[in-house]
Amino acid sequence: MKPRKAITGLLLAFVAVSFGYLALRSVRATREWRTPDAVEAAARPPESSPQTAGKIVAYYFHVTVRCTTCRAIEAYSKQVIHQRFAKELSDGRIEWRLVNVQLPENRHFIQDYQLFTKSLVLALMKDGLQQEYKVLNETWELVGDKAALEQYVEKEVRGYLRKL
Repeated sequence: MKPRKAITGLLLAFVAVSFGYLALRSVRATREWRTPDAVEAAARPPESSPQTAGKIVAYYFHVTVRCTTCRAIEAYSKQVIHQRFAKELSDGRIEWRLVNVQLPENRHFIQDYQLFTKSLVLALMKDGLQQEYKVLNETWELVGDKAALEQYVEKEVRGYLRKL
């Protein structure tokens, strides 16, 4: 019986070490992987549109590996902003930015906006400086009701546009 227990123990140890190795590789790959959109969005410096004195920046902050809910919030928010505010996007009064906060150059946003999860944030910019911002936390509560989430995002964006 002893050889059988020894072999079982060795096999269990091998499996445990294998899982540990795979987990470590996964963590390293996650840290090194960068989405093209996130790099592009983070690299763009804030700029003032010559046609407006200010603008609204709609940031969607995410991490590298995203769940279905996170992707839904991003998709619904982006759809509202791109469809219902197409004119404002084209004239520079609204800007959409997708930002991966796991990238070292974007980690400051977690502190800047006091983020505790993936979030949609509206920032009011005037003369190149941020005047105020709002984290739209209700997106998490409304994600199961697409129409309600879209209404909420539209209402908040319109509120910020009135401040321009």
